[in-house]
Amino acid sequence: MLLLTMPKRNVAIIIATLLLSLICYSKIPQNNYIRLYQRATTMLDARYVEKIDQRQLFQGAMNGMMATLDEHSVYMAPREYRGLDEVLNQEFGGLGIYIERIQESNEIRIITPALGSPALEAGLEAGDVIVRIGVRHTADLTIEESQKLLKGPAGKDVELTVRRKDEDELLSFTVTRAIIQMASVRGYNRQADGQWQYRLPGADQGIIYMQLVDFAARSAAEIKSILEAAAAQSSYRGIILDLRGNGGGLLNTAVDVCDLFINQQKIVSVRFRNTQQNRSYEGTADATIDATTPMVILIDENSASASEITTACLQDNERVVVIGQRSYGKGSVQDVEILQAGDEEHAIKFTIAHFWRPNGQNIHRREPVEQTDANAVWGVRPTEGYEVVLTSEQQAANQQDRLRRFVIQPQSNETNNEPPTAPATSVEFDQKSTKPKVDPHLQKAIEYLNQRDFAA
Repeated sequence: MLLLTMPKRNVAIIIATLLLSLICYSKIPQNNYIRLYQRATTMLDARYVEKIDQRQLFQGAMNGMMATLDEHSVYMAPREYRGLDEVLNQEFGGLGIYIERIQESNEIRIITPALGSPALEAGLEAGDVIVRIGVRHTADLTIEESQKLLKGPAGKDVELTVRRKDEDELLSFTVTRAIIQMASVRGYNRQADGQWQYRLPGADQGIIYMQLVDFAARSAAEIKSILEAAAAQSSYRGIILDLRGNGGGLLNTAVDVCDLFINQQKIVSVRFRNTQQNRSYEGTADATIDATTPMVILIDENSASASEITTACLQDNERVVVIGQRSYGKGSVQDVEILQAGDEEHAIKFTIAHFWRPNGQNIHRREPVEQTDANAVWGVRPTEGYEVVLTSEQQAANQQDRLRRFVIQPQSNETNNEPPTAPATSVEFDQKSTKPKVDPHLQKAIEYLNQRDFAA
């Protein structure tokens, strides 16, 4: 036998290694269900009536496993994980366009090119219909497949065939992908050069308006930069932070945003299953940029998680007036763990803790009882006297108007520092100002800040 021909020292090393392996194996908690899963997949692979895609089987098993947990714990396939990573890190390789599906033709339309993007520099415009990406017709693709063709490594060219309104012939564009840096803070409207205008128009230009769409890696730095630039330009007398529709993001970013507006006060506490991991966050004097200017936060039923941490913190510390509708009620914290499979990055996002607002309440909504109980303590409520419930028609009109102000219009269609000319289907504007009449939340915020200014 081969073993007999080995030197005794080598034999001793092998025996010691085997014993150590057995000891380590005996110390690891064994999950019998893993063996059952392996048996089941082996059986299906060998005997199922059709050939099985093991990747698809794995993803189905992961989705089923995570579905047994809470609603915020999910499995993410590589494409989903990449999308989340791009949002939170605020960058991706692509052309820099926001797109939507056209139901009638199944083609895709450009909502707007991003500011400073390769798409904008190449001459693509809002409303352009992308007919082909390379040789592929977008009508034959899902929107996810179209996005996959548009995104990719920086420096690579993408050939687009475009249909433009009032043009008889299709237009061809060659756009070189670049690393797109996404901003998470939007202003009230666009300036002539496409930059955001963060001051409200007309008589209300002393009020800074910031819509935070995600709590991403650079969000707090963006807000700080906006306020510093506004202060350097001229003084401002009010701040509106719009968190409507903001589903959350990074916990640390929520803490950093709060820290901009309070002094050394409590922000949030996070509690884990292992109580030794519990921790509390408090403001730091060095981070504070504005702890005194009158401030409003706008929320609605889709403001969740990091939005609720921020709103609850500033409300409990009497830093803001909260206007709008009761928030979603997601008082839990998730972590994302990558599951590497070759060159693919699968991931699971799962709940690891709950958070408590400074007043000691956990805002988490537990279905289904609390959703119908008006007295249940979940979500963040507007400040007393400042709840404004919108009808579905008001919500639709407000969304349409916000989209109109989001679009970067061709230079020839703009006038200096004014919103672009509204299309025929746009909403009605007040005759004495450029403020829309379709946003009762914003109007309530302006009224409050104007009253504070008058009282001062």
